Amino acid sequence: MKIQQTTIPLWLKIISFLPAALLLFLIFGFSAQDGESSGSLSFEISLFLVKLSSPLLPAAMSEEVLLERAELIHYFVRKAAHMTEYFLLALSLQLPLTAWLSKILLWKHRIFIGFATTVLFAALDEFHQTFVPGRSGNFTDVCIDSIGA
Repeated sequence: MKIQQTTIPLWLKIISFLPAALLLFLIFGFSAQDGESSGSLSFEISLFLVKLSSPLLPAAMSEEVLLERAELIHYFVRKAAHMTEYFLLALSLQLPLTAWLSKILLWKHRIFIGFATTVLFAALDEFHQTFVPGRSGNFTDVCIDSIGA
């Protein structure tokens, strides 16, 4: 049984770039934040997660204990956020790649192109961070972003 391919309308092909473009701007915007703003935002998320889990723990925690636990998970929250945003970017890149190239390239080639594009953007994003006060570009962050991709 042969699967019949339908033709995707041009307007739909054009807007297929929108999710990836929005994620690129979002990631670039987060990277443009200075070190203090970036760290503060992710620490607030870490603190929120600790407070969210505190009713599940046996004893009520003081504010000091909440802050200590938030500090413990802060690094992992930041790296999980990196992996998640680059996973979503790689996924969103599949929309235009499929819309425009499904008749030309096999699915595994489109996935590779999406992955390679995401890794390239991760490297460029880290390079961009070298120009932002309080930030630095790290090869390990490119690797973490690539794991997400």
